[in-house]
Parts: sequence; C-alpha cells; structure tokens
Amino acid sequence: MAEEEASTSRAELCARLEKVLSAGSEYKIHHLSTPPTKSDALFAAPPGQRPQRTHCESHFLTLSIASPTSSSSSSIPTSSQTRGGHVFVYAIEILVYTTASLTTLFVSKADSTGYLNLKSAQPRQSPIRPVTSTFITWLAETRQRPGIPLVVSLFARAQDQYLFPGSVDHGAKHVLDDRQLVKWWCKTLDPVLRYPTTDDNYTTRAHVIVPGFDHHETTQFFPTSHRSDPVDNRKWQHGHPLLEIAPNPSAPPRCLVPHFPDDPKARYLDELDAEIPDSQPSQTLFSPSKKGSGMWKSIRTLDQFWDTMAFRQECCAGRMVGFIWLVFKPTRPSIQSLEDSVTNLTPATSFNADELLGADLIPSSQESVGQATEATKSSPRKKSSRRKKLSGPIVPRQPKIKSSSSNMSSRSDKTISKEWPETGRGQIVLEHSAYTRVHDLLLRLDFSDADAATSSTIEEHRRVG
Repeated sequence: MAEEEASTSRAELCARLEKVLSAGSEYKIHHLSTPPTKSDALFAAPPGQRPQRTHCESHFLTLSIASPTSSSSSSIPTSSQTRGGHVFVYAIEILVYTTASLTTLFVSKADSTGYLNLKSAQPRQSPIRPVTSTFITWLAETRQRPGIPLVVSLFARAQDQYLFPGSVDHGAKHVLDDRQLVKWWCKTLDPVLRYPTTDDNYTTRAHVIVPGFDHHETTQFFPTSHRSDPVDNRKWQHGHPLLEIAPNPSAPPRCLVPHFPDDPKARYLDELDAEIPDSQPSQTLFSPSKKGSGMWKSIRTLDQFWDTMAFRQECCAGRMVGFIWLVFKPTRPSIQSLEDSVTNLTPATSFNADELLGADLIPSSQESVGQATEATKSSPRKKSSRRKKLSGPIVPRQPKIKSSSSNMSSRSDKTISKEWPETGRGQIVLEHSAYTRVHDLLLRLDFSDADAATSSTIEEHRRVG
C-alpha cells in the first residue's frame, strides 16, 4: 500500500511536469530526497527553555536535456565523445524542516547552466519558472499536515553560480541582477500561492521584505496579479510573518528570526548573539541563561533588526537581498498547535523562571520558611529512626545521559519520525551522508563548456545510480 502511494505520488509529479514542458521533449527529471534527520532548531529558544525538536529532509530536483546529435544545431559546440548523453540545465534544492507545530520549506539553492540552447528545438519560453513553481507546489501539498501551518521561505540574492561551477564562463548563461531576481521569484511563487484547491481550511499570504526599501518601493517586485486582488484580501504584502510562525511570539527578537544555512540574516544573528554574555558559538540556538533576558544589547525589536539589515554588506553598496515567505495558515489549528501556543506563552519583557512558571505558584523564601515553621509546630515530632547499615556487594549504576532536548519533545519526536509520508519522496532516497557526498561532488564538477558539462552530468548520474 505504501509503495503504491509513493508510486502514485511520483507519477503525479511527472504528469504535472510534463504539462509545463513541451510535448515530446527530451527532458530528463531526477528527484533525490533524504529521510528526515534531526537538525538544529530554526528558532532560538527563550531563556529557561530548550529548542524545538526539529527534523530536516532534503529534496534535490534536476532537469537535463539530451545533448545534440550535431554541433550545427547549437551555438555551443560539442565533441563526438559527448554526443548522445544528457546535460544539466537546471537544479533546485529544498530543505523541509518539520516540528510538531510548523512545516517549513526552505528553498536553499537554485541554479541553471545556460545550456538550454543545446536543445535542437528551443522552447519559446524557458521551462525553468514553471518547473520551479510546479515542484514547490507539489512538495508543499505532500508535506502539508492537517491543522499545521506551512511556510515556503527563501532569500533572493543574485550570484553568478550556485550549483554548477564554471557555468558562467561559457557566455550563454543569463544571470539576473538582484532586482530582476527578486521579481523573478515573486512571479515564480505566485502560482504556488494561488494553486487551485478544494481545501478551504487554509488562508494564504505572501510576505516580502527588501531591506532598505519601504512599502511603496517593495510593491514594484510583486507580480502583476496582485493588482486584481480585493483590497481587503491582498495576497502579497510588504513585511514579514515572523510573529505568526515563531513558536514563541512574545519571546525576544533573537527567538523570532529563523536560522537557515547560508542565509544573510543568519550571519547577522550570529554576530548579534555575541552580545549576549552567556552565549557560546556552539549553543546559539539554546537559551543563553536561565536567568538572563535573552535580549541583544544593540537591537531591541524586530523592526530595528530589519532596519539595520539594510546596512549589511549583502544589502548595501548597490546590492540587495529579497526575503520572501508564503504562509499557508489553517483556519482551524490542530490540537497540537493550540497546546504549543499555550505552552509557549511567555511575558514580553521578562523571562525569569518565576514568571515562566507563574509567580503565584512559587512562594517566596520568607513564605516558605514561615510555612515550614507552622508545619513543624502543628505536627507532632516523630522519633527519628536510625538508618539501617548498608551491607553486601556494591553494584555500579550506569550514568544517565541527559538528552539535549526536553522530555516534553519526546512524543513529538516519535510522531514526526512516523509522519514521513510515502508521498513526496524522491525517485531515489539517499541517506543523509550519501546525499551530502553526491551534493559535494556536484560542486566540484566542471560546467564551463558543453563537453565538460555533459561529462559532469554523466558522472553525477553515475554516482547517484
């Protein structure tokens, strides 16, 4: 039954991709994924608490085309040694983070090689945008859990090459600048936001922040479809949804900003965390102190955080970065989400243990002494029994190693590990270590010309199997 579901899911993805690719095309699709593995939490824990138990699975989709049979059909020459193979034209990596109360799809990397013009019959429109929209939509559907919010998150930062080394050298690759890239991603994600569905239990919103740009300047990046939205139901909005998706909305700002790999704002978070006296580089996601406030010294609010992001190296001196979120919020949250929201209610200004547990539940030292004295007076003094002398062999006990996560998360951990659905898995499922080796190999290959790119594609496919 499970194998049938997985097969049906893969067939559904292939059918959707075939619709957006030209009929009879020579495209080849490969989809790799990993099982969920424990990972660092996206959000730092408030003082006195431990991070959420988090799992991450990786998804890697590649699009390749057949190499031309004759060099005359392309402006990029190929040798007879590489004719008949395939060459990568596009790849995208998405990391799926899962907690008991949130699912996050983080678009880690996306890149093209510029070898679409090797195709004998070149398409009128590049298939990269519709392939990206289709894959993200399909993955979001398969990873959406009833009553649990789902977020698609990414940052748009222009770069010559992300996944294909040397691909910018052959001259046919079209590299977008920062402004064009933010617009491209907004237009690409719009179909994901508006994908027709019969499920009315979710509301959808897109949020965009470009540090250094105000509300009016940010709207220029929105897709043209936002103009037809009702005024009271705009799908695209300027701003961020961090207070909606953070596990502890009233926690300090450092606990509200997710910490993604290779993210410009994550590096800024690390620098700000150095201002906290009790924090350590290896424990930035943990509470710096059970008694401390967990507040940065220089930045006190989220608005200040985003304002100062505009002066970061990635966002100034002619450079810009766009941060985009798609939020699928359930109209009826699950019981688990409600329990987490109640558990995570903490005061906005102080985070000492008394307030976390409730001041009325913790007696003061004077009250404790007084109550103990009264109890001593009221209860008759019992005769102290002499302790029995121990005898016999000494049996050593194995030390109990305390887990880095709280016991409250153990149930959620087991639940999440069982909720790895058959649907949404890749054609090939690799263990995390094998996936990392394959990914690292790709970053060492050569795509500087068609011959090298074809050989590199063959090598990558051979390693994957």
